[in-house]
Amino acid sequence: MSNKTRGTHFKRLLLSFLVLYTAYSLIPTAVYAIGQMGSSDASTKTNREASASEPEPYSRAPQDSPSPENSSPAFLDGRRLPAPVSSTASKNSFFTVYDAGTKQLLKVSEQEFLVSALACEMDLSAPEEALKAQAVAIYTLYSYKRASGEKVNGADFACDSESWLVYVPKEAMQERWGENFEEYYAVLEAIAEDVCGQQLMINGRTACATYFAISAGNTETAENVWGPGLAYLQAVASPGDAFCDGYLSEAVFSADEIRDAAGQLAEKNFDFSGPEEDWFQNQERSPSGYTKSIQLGGVTLTGAELRSMLSLRSACLEISYADGSYTFTVRGWGHGVGMSQAGAVFLARQGADYREILNYYYPGLSLSI
Repeated sequence: MSNKTRGTHFKRLLLSFLVLYTAYSLIPTAVYAIGQMGSSDASTKTNREASASEPEPYSRAPQDSPSPENSSPAFLDGRRLPAPVSSTASKNSFFTVYDAGTKQLLKVSEQEFLVSALACEMDLSAPEEALKAQAVAIYTLYSYKRASGEKVNGADFACDSESWLVYVPKEAMQERWGENFEEYYAVLEAIAEDVCGQQLMINGRTACATYFAISAGNTETAENVWGPGLAYLQAVASPGDAFCDGYLSEAVFSADEIRDAAGQLAEKNFDFSGPEEDWFQNQERSPSGYTKSIQLGGVTLTGAELRSMLSLRSACLEISYADGSYTFTVRGWGHGVGMSQAGAVFLARQGADYREILNYYYPGLSLSI
C-alpha cells in the first residue's frame, strides 16, 4: 500500500472514530439503550457470577503518567508507524508456568504457550489482525514477567488451566472443541507462527503490555490504577467499545452485602453508623471516567479496591441508592490499562493491521521483529 493510499485509509478511520466518539460522548442514553438491547446474559448478570482474566503488572520505578488529554492519537492521524527494531527472542525458548489448578510446574515452549494463551484470551471469531495484536501483547507481557525475575512457586508466572486462565493444555482444547479442534488449532498455530518472538519494547527493554476485555470508552493510564510507574501505558480513546456486548452491566447490593464485602478489608476502619444513603461519598474520577478514589463509611478506597471488593467489571461506575439497595451501573470490563480487546476487534474490522492496532493502544512503544 502506498503512503498516499495509507494516509487516505487513516483519515477515513479517524473520521469513523470521531463519529463514534461524538455519539459516545453526546448521546449516552442511546448508547445505554444499544447496550441493553444487545446485551447477552453475561452482560446483565452481576460480577459475582462472572470473572475475567486480567494480567497485573510488576511495579517499576516511579514515573509521570500522561493524562488522556495529552495522549498521542498514534496512527489515526496518518503518521507513519515507528520503525521496527530487531529482536533477540528465540522460538526455542521456554516459559515456566505454575498451574494453580493442578499444582504442577510446567515447562512450555514459547510457541506452545502462545497458542494456548491466545485460546484463553480471545474468541477465534475475531479478525485475524486482532488475534495477531493479542498474540503480540501476550508474548510481550509474559516475556516481561519472565524477565522481571519474580517467581511464583518457582515459575515465571502462574496459570489455572482448569479455568482456562493464561494457559490450557492441548487436550483440554480437544475436549472443548470436539470436531472443530483441528480447524481452531490450525488458526492458533498460524497466528503464533506469524508473530511468535515479536514484542513491544520501551528504551530497548520488554514493555509491560497489559490488556483487558472492554474499555469504558477510553483506556486508563497505569498510574491511575496501579500507582506511579509504567508511564508508557497511556490513555487513548476507544469509543467502539461502547457498542460491544458486555460494555454495560449492573450489580445490585443490599446494605448488609456492602458491609460484609467491606469486611474483606479488615485493616480498614469503616464506620457504617450513618444513613445508608450516605455511605458512599466524594467519588473522584480520572479524565478517562474511571473511579480514582471514593469514600465508603469514611474510608477512602481506590477505584481498583472498590472494584475488587465488590467483584465489579470495571471501576468506571455510577452508584445510586433506593429502597435499601445500591445499584452500580458499570461501563467496560477490566482494569482499563493497555489494549482493549474489543477495541482491537473494532479497529481490525475497520481495516487496521496488527501493527497499527498495537501502535494505537501502546503509543510510544516499538515493535520488535
